[in-house]
Amino acid sequence: MNTRMTLTVIMTAVVGATSGLAMSGSAWGQQVEGKEQRKFEAQVQQKLKNDPDLKNNKIEVKAENSVITLKGSVDTEAERAKAASLAKVDGVVRVDDQLEVGSKGAMTALSDTAVTAALKAKLATEDRFSANQISVTTNNGVVTLEGAVASQADRRKAIDIAKSSDGVKRVADKLRISPVAPDGGR
Repeated sequence: MNTRMTLTVIMTAVVGATSGLAMSGSAWGQQVEGKEQRKFEAQVQQKLKNDPDLKNNKIEVKAENSVITLKGSVDTEAERAKAASLAKVDGVVRVDDQLEVGSKGAMTALSDTAVTAALKAKLATEDRFSANQISVTTNNGVVTLEGAVASQADRRKAIDIAKSSDGVKRVADKLRISPVAPDGGR
């Protein structure tokens, strides 16, 4: 190879590499930035939190290159499909559904039933509460207290008993104060 031919080959290689860099630079500029990815994550997390079937499931949401990845567990295939559907927000190109449908769901249901039963028993030992005055439900460790109590002190006592019970992650207070208790008063 002569010097002129070698120089031409080198120049062609340099021009090709330079145009490749320019093209990759413009492609790189089209990728969504980290701030936009966090926005996607926040939107999906809010939609999952607002859904009554999914709000108590532990679902991790990660956004990268406009792809949402869902990890964690749900109780049913229907919840899995719903989570994947809710993750399709504007700007997301694909949802990578890595959710597990749990055999853990049966254990959670059993645990929730046990938490509810234990809490009802604790409340029944308190003289200030009559039987069936306070409704107790548990979903994934989140206890909801509903009904009427005679005073703010009674409300606080019921909440404290619930919060100190085993298996309780959070207490949703839907108790109302009524001067006349639902059992006709004391």
